[in-house]
Amino acid sequence: MKKTVRFMTAAALACALSVPALAHAATPASSALKASVQTEGDFAAVQIEKQVYVYDKSGQLYQTKGKDRIGELQDLFVLPYGPMQVPMILIKNDKNGYMVFSDLWPEFAVGKETDTVDAYFSGRVHAAPRDKVVSRTGHHYAERIGNEVVAYTANDFTDLKKGFHESIRVKGELRGLILFDCCPYLVVDDGQETLSVYHAGENGAELAGSIEFK
Repeated sequence: MKKTVRFMTAAALACALSVPALAHAATPASSALKASVQTEGDFAAVQIEKQVYVYDKSGQLYQTKGKDRIGELQDLFVLPYGPMQVPMILIKNDKNGYMVFSDLWPEFAVGKETDTVDAYFSGRVHAAPRDKVVSRTGHHYAERIGNEVVAYTANDFTDLKKGFHESIRVKGELRGLILFDCCPYLVVDDGQETLSVYHAGENGAELAGSIEFK
């Protein structure tokens, strides 16, 4: 269950700053900082000003940084990847809109297994329905077909000319496409109070999680 607590003063920041790894982010002027803490399951996302830090029970996992990646925390949500539980954040960047970040993919974490700063830009969520969304590398795309949304994955990641195959198909309106370790997750408005996130299961599309954003 998701829980959000918003803080406006240094006294209220005590919860966030009680995490040792985050203490260095505070300054003597922290009484002027604005912060919020959001939790889901075993994970927490702490926003201080426009920077977001993501934690599990062992400490910090990753954070946003840079003017094109910082912004207001919209939601912390957790998606399954095999036996793993992957915490992701949706932030609103002033320039780039609604962006989703995760920890580094295993493929890109070689030599960075202890990195607690770098985040991976996993995709976008759109404020209005889209007819088509293409991942930034072009290895995945999603499109609306009638009253359904379909996600496609490249047959050969080294040669996109070999075409694509269907990965997921669900009813609803297309609102985004998220990737983790090259696996697509469809963000769909299917009439629920939150946006639904689907991934490919053994018997077709399965509900993987939800995003509190409409």
